Amino acid sequence: MSEPTDDKVGKKRIGGPKKVTAGYLERAALHYLGRFSTTEENLRKVLERKVRRRNEGHMAPTTEQSGWINDVVEKCVKYGYVDDEVYARQRSESLLRKGKPPRQILQDLRFKGVDEDTAAAAVDNLEDDNIEADATRRAAAAYVRRRRFGPFRRPLADPTEKREKEIAAMMRVGFPYGIVVEILDGTEEDLLELLP
Repeated sequence: MSEPTDDKVGKKRIGGPKKVTAGYLERAALHYLGRFSTTEENLRKVLERKVRRRNEGHMAPTTEQSGWINDVVEKCVKYGYVDDEVYARQRSESLLRKGKPPRQILQDLRFKGVDEDTAAAAVDNLEDDNIEADATRRAAAAYVRRRRFGPFRRPLADPTEKREKEIAAMMRVGFPYGIVVEILDGTEEDLLELLP
């Protein structure tokens, strides 16, 4: 079988990486945002990585390319495709349901590029949503249920040894000792009341 040529079959690409254009960056941003929710900072990093892959020698974006990246990010914010506050609220609620303590949620948001005030407001909002149970207790209850600790534990020969390992695991994740003991000693019904 012969290789494609420049005639009707199509053009065979010869040479280096494809050229980066403003249009390419817009299409790349929209494709990414169609699949993922993100922050301004993270979108900027994604676009910079795409530019590096296309630049010869994986060089950093040029001044012109950086300008295009900034323009695309600004457009996405202007049209409401990227909203750090909405992202922070949704991500913090999702992580809380997975059993992450508020301190770990705050660190995750900061890592994703959410500014400190917005991240703190999102975590504080978690505690305002349910006055009866603060966010740490709800997260601990979700963690215990997901890991099958405490009252959700399967019957074992030596529950005392298992309990010590459960306490250590929860402490490593970042839950305070008092809450760990309270949640592990609670009944299944009490913990299910804390969960949404």
